[in-house]
Amino acid sequence: MASIKLRRFCMVSVLLAYPLLAKEPVGSPDASADIEHANIEHIVVTSVAMQSPLTVVTNPKQPRQPLPAHDGADYLRSITGFSIIRKGGASSDPLFRGMAGSRLNILTDGDMLLGGCGSRMDPPTAYIAPQAYDKLTVIKGPQTVLYGPGSSAATILFERNNRRLSQAGVSGSFNSTFASAARTDNALDITAGTTTGFARAIATFARADDYQDGAGQRIHSAYQRWSSQLELGYTPTDNNTLLLKLGVSDGEAAYADRLMDGNVFRRQNLGLKWSLNDINHYLQRLDVQWYYNYIDHVMDNYSLRSFRPSMMMPMPGASNPDRRTLGARLYTEWFLTNDLSWQVGVDGAQNTHRIRGSMNQVVMPYQQRDKQEDIRFSQLGLFNELIYQLSDNSQLIAGGRLDYWRARDNRQMLGTMAQSQINPSFGQSRDAYLTGGFVRYQYQLAAWQWYLGLGYNERFPDYWELAGANRAAEQSVSAFYVRPERTTQLDLGLVYQHQAWQLGLSLFANNINDYLLSQQNWPLTPQNVTVSRNIDTRSIGAELDLSYQFNTHWQSSLALAYVRGNNKTDNVALAQQPPLEAKFALNYDQQNWYSGVLWRLVAAQHRVAPGQGNIVGSDIAPSSGFGVLSWHAGWRFAEKITMVAGVDNLLAHRYHEHLSKAGVMVNGYFPISQINEAGRTLWLNLNWQF
Repeated sequence: MASIKLRRFCMVSVLLAYPLLAKEPVGSPDASADIEHANIEHIVVTSVAMQSPLTVVTNPKQPRQPLPAHDGADYLRSITGFSIIRKGGASSDPLFRGMAGSRLNILTDGDMLLGGCGSRMDPPTAYIAPQAYDKLTVIKGPQTVLYGPGSSAATILFERNNRRLSQAGVSGSFNSTFASAARTDNALDITAGTTTGFARAIATFARADDYQDGAGQRIHSAYQRWSSQLELGYTPTDNNTLLLKLGVSDGEAAYADRLMDGNVFRRQNLGLKWSLNDINHYLQRLDVQWYYNYIDHVMDNYSLRSFRPSMMMPMPGASNPDRRTLGARLYTEWFLTNDLSWQVGVDGAQNTHRIRGSMNQVVMPYQQRDKQEDIRFSQLGLFNELIYQLSDNSQLIAGGRLDYWRARDNRQMLGTMAQSQINPSFGQSRDAYLTGGFVRYQYQLAAWQWYLGLGYNERFPDYWELAGANRAAEQSVSAFYVRPERTTQLDLGLVYQHQAWQLGLSLFANNINDYLLSQQNWPLTPQNVTVSRNIDTRSIGAELDLSYQFNTHWQSSLALAYVRGNNKTDNVALAQQPPLEAKFALNYDQQNWYSGVLWRLVAAQHRVAPGQGNIVGSDIAPSSGFGVLSWHAGWRFAEKITMVAGVDNLLAHRYHEHLSKAGVMVNGYFPISQINEAGRTLWLNLNWQF
C-alpha cells in the first residue's frame, strides 16, 4: 500500500510541476530580484542538491530539517541518495546508492580516518561533528582520483576554511540544539588573529538519553560525545599558508543491535600542511600534507547496561581495539596552456590495527593484557587529472591513478577466545598494484549543464572484509586472500539553474566484478560462519532534486532517490539496497521569520537476500513502506542570529528503516525485531555567527 501511495505521490508531483515549467514564474515585475534575495536569506536546509555536475556542496553549520545532525552520518542522510544503518542513537553507518564501508572515501581536511571496532561500532563519521566544519563536498561515483584510493561509490570531504584573515580581529560561531530524550548539542568555533597568522579553537559536546519510538517504547540508545580541535596558521601572504592542527575527542554510546556497548571512543590527531598558490606562470598550487590519527576504542557488556549472564557472554567482558594511521600527500596544480590544466601528486598511508580483550573482567581485566597487532596495511599512490577546455561551453576531464597495496596478517589464532583455531595465513603478506581512472564530458549552454562520465575503480579489501568480526572465506577460516573489487560505472546527468528553478538529475549504471559480499551462516567445518565472498553484481539508479521559488515568500522542493542492484552470481537481489524514497518540502519565508513542512515517503522493499550484506549490515526481511511528516519554524533575531524550532515525526508514526539493524535482548528493555526510529521529537536550535 505504501509503495502505491509513493508512486501516486511521484506522479502527482510531476503533473503539478509540468504547467509551472511551461510558463514564467508568477510575481511582480521585480520577481527575479526578489527571488535572488530570498535565496540569499534561505537558511534551513531540507535537502541538498547538486550545484555542478556530480558534486554536492553545502555548509554543515547551517540548521536543517529534520533535527540538526550530531555526527557525520546523520548529516549525510539529508543529501539525496544517502541512507543510514541504525544501531542506536549514535554511530550510524552511512550508505550511498546502497554502497557502504570503504566504498565511501571519507576525508576530514584531507586526513584519512579509520575506525577501530571490528563490528563497526565506530565508523569514520562517528568521530565527525558536522558543526565543526565549514564545507561538505560529495563527489558521486568513481569520477575523481585526487583524494586517495577506493572511492567506488562516492568521495566525501569535510573541510575547514583556513584562508588568510583580511584584518585583525575575532570571529566565530555558536550552535546549540535542545531536543527530546534530553538531547543537547553544542558547538563553539572561534578564530582570532591578524593577517600574519591565526589561532582557531573548536569544541563540541553532544549527549542524549534513550529515545522512544512512535509507540513510546524505549530504545537502548543513549550516547555522549565531545571533541576539541586547535589550529594554528601562519599566513605571511595571501598565497602562503602553514597550518598545524591538533585534536582530541572521546565519548560513549549504547547499542540496541548487539551484546556490547561502546565505552571509549578516544581519538587523537595531529597534522601539518603547507600550501603555496600562484608560484609561477605554470605552477599554480603546491600542497604538502602530513597527518597522524590514533583511535582507541573499548566495548563491553557492563558499563552502559545491566549485566546479565547468557550463553554467549556468561561473564563481564570487554574488547579494546586500536588503530594508528600515518599518512602524507603531495599535490600540485599546473596551468599548461590557457585551455589545459593538470593536477598531479602522490599520496600514501600506513595503518596498524591492534586488539586486546577479556572474557572475564573480574579474573583478568583487559587493561592488564598486551595489545596484539593483527593486520597492517600500507598504500602508496600516484594520481593525476587533466581538465581540457574544448570550447567556451564544453570540457573534457580525465584522470588516472596507480596504487601499490601491501597487507600483513599477524593473527596467530582465529575465532573467539572461547573457541579458537590456528590461522592458516598467519605471518603471510599480500600485495597488489591497483588502478583507477575516469573520463567525463561536460557541456553548458545558458542555464543547462549536462555530463557523461565513465569511471573504473579497483578497491583493495579493507580491514573488516579481511579480518573484522572473525570473517572467514568460502573455503578457508581466514578471509585474508579475498580478491580486490573492480567497479565500472557510467554516470549521466544534468543540472539546471535559472531564476526560480533549480534541477539536478543523476543517473548511473555499474558493473562490479569480485564485489565483496558478506554472508552469514556459511557452512564451513565445524560450524556455520560469516564469510567474505567475491561475487559479480550490477546496479542502476537515479537521484532527482527539483525546487521552485513561487515568489518572494514561497518555495517548494522535491527529492527522489532510487537504486536497484542484482547479485548475478547467486541470481538474487543485491542485499542492503534502500527502497525508493521521496521527500517533498514546502517553505514560507517572511524576511525575519520562516516556516516549512517536510514530508518523507519511503516505499516497501521486497527485493531482499536474507543473511547477505556488507560489513555494516545484512538483509533481515522485506519491509513495509512508511511516511513521516515534520514541521519547523525559525526566527531571525538579527542578521547573524537565528533560532529554529521543529517537530520531527509529527504524527508519532512507529517505523523502522529497511536497513535498520536487528535488535537483541537488552536487560531492562522490551525485545525488538529491528531498531525503530524515534517517535515525535521536539527540538530547538540556536545558531549565532559573530
